[in-house]
Amino acid sequence: MRAISMSVREVMRAKEIIVIVPDTRKAQAVKECLEGEITPMVPASILRNHPNATIYLDNDSAALLSPGVSITA
Repeated sequence: MRAISMSVREVMRAKEIIVIVPDTRKAQAVKECLEGEITPMVPASILRNHPNATIYLDNDSAALLSPGVSITA
């Protein structure tokens, strides 16, 4: 229907970023974003460098995260 397209540079200029990730289909992407290398191949991984980014996950989207990954409930 409609979409907003922003460059990674513009996203990173935001004062605050809130990301909501539901569903099992996103579990692998969440794992790569939070545990993998920060790379253009996983654009959301750059969010780890933002000083005020919050990522909300449900149990399904967080299912593949390693036990040592810090998650605040």
